[in-house]
Amino acid sequence: MEVQIKAKGLPSAKHLRNHAARRIRSALERFGHAVQSVTVRMSDINGPRGGADKLCRIVIQMKNRSVVMEELGSDMRRVIDRLSDRVQYSVSRQMGKLVQVNRLVLAPQLEPIPA
Repeated sequence: MEVQIKAKGLPSAKHLRNHAARRIRSALERFGHAVQSVTVRMSDINGPRGGADKLCRIVIQMKNRSVVMEELGSDMRRVIDRLSDRVQYSVSRQMGKLVQVNRLVLAPQLEPIPA
């Protein structure tokens, strides 16, 4: 799983990139077989004016689909934490849907053998 993290206009960007990498890898480690790449973009929308203007956007490229999520807040570390929790839940749901679809597709093929 390839993870790219980009930070724009944020103080202590190196620490935030490290935090984001740890949280995202931790959230997606059990889905490593299905996740091809992850791109995280962090930015400060308003610059030095303050407020709830820290934006984190994540794009997860899976083998057969992609997941895009955004989170906005005043503290980038909290934004990353919330987004990583949401990402884990969302990817888990997507994987669950794939399993259900595979079962439906394979079920007619797996007829019991008469004794």
